[in-house]
Amino acid sequence: MTYTPLYETHKSFGARMIDFAGWKLPLQFEGIRQEHMAVRTACGLFDVSHMGEIEITGPQAEDLCQRLNTNDMVTLRDGRARYGLFCYSDGGAVDDLITYRFSAEHFLVCVNASNTEKVYRWIGDNCEGLDVEITDASSAYAQIAVQGPRSVSVMEKALGEESVRDFPRFSFRILEGDAAGVIAARTGYTGEDGFELFVPAGDAVGIWEKLFESGSEFGIAPCGLGARDTLRIEAGYPLYGNELDEKKTPVEAGLNRYVKMDKGDFIGRDILLEQMESGTARETIGFKMLDRGVPRHGYGVVKNGKKIGEVTSGTMSPVLDIGVGIASVASGEIKYGDEIGIEIRGDVRKAVSSEFPLHKDGMS
Repeated sequence: MTYTPLYETHKSFGARMIDFAGWKLPLQFEGIRQEHMAVRTACGLFDVSHMGEIEITGPQAEDLCQRLNTNDMVTLRDGRARYGLFCYSDGGAVDDLITYRFSAEHFLVCVNASNTEKVYRWIGDNCEGLDVEITDASSAYAQIAVQGPRSVSVMEKALGEESVRDFPRFSFRILEGDAAGVIAARTGYTGEDGFELFVPAGDAVGIWEKLFESGSEFGIAPCGLGARDTLRIEAGYPLYGNELDEKKTPVEAGLNRYVKMDKGDFIGRDILLEQMESGTARETIGFKMLDRGVPRHGYGVVKNGKKIGEVTSGTMSPVLDIGVGIASVASGEIKYGDEIGIEIRGDVRKAVSSEFPLHKDGMS
């Protein structure tokens, strides 16, 4: 079992801890619903130190990132980040990730915790002939996410960084002053404004305490994995192992906009191009429950009495107070606004196909 630098801090807050991908992490503090709503209305503080960080450096670092990523790394400017995917030659997803570009010779790739070792090996296996160095830097960093509409105010007060207000989305910079050495990026996994901080591991407790203390007047709440999951489902964000895996491609997951065919060759391009041109057998949709019931991973999706797919992620939306979810269904069977059925404990409950994000019409 691996522990983050903030493990003892979480225990002091009374967090309910669970095992996740080999890590001991907080599931919740006060409660998933309360933490979820804090992020939607004020600010939430997450320990996401389990995420992996892999550095790619050297004269041909850009070439390697371009070879591996479905998104375009050549047009990515220094100091900016971009979401994309690494795929196998058959189009299946190795992982979905965010790449941070410091320069053409220095990139940082943030990957899912359960995939860190796999992605590290995958990069190494596909860098032949290129002058690059690959480093698993995960142990050097803790990662703290500050998410919610008041996250800018929290960052300004806690770290003395008035400049964060001017951060464009998906930009990052190395902070100075009290937070010297922290890489602050305006990214997140909640559907709200916010920041993800790559913090030198030894500074994690101090940075967390500053953020929490300064955020008290802005309604900050420590948040666990439970709220992280409900937030990303409302937002329609994929989770590797649910919406994506080694057999499911970005196109099948509805992530076409992150697959740039005009950038040139990359691993998996031929299959993904074929799928984009000819279509796929399955597609990804969002839905909201009309009847009471909480959809869960693996529940069947029905239309006109015929099973056409299954739920990949589902939850009770704290914002809407109804069940919401993401599903993989047969292509062409459903359009937005169609009534469908979700199989819940032997009963078929009514739902409606909906666009992402699923929660927005419930926010004032």
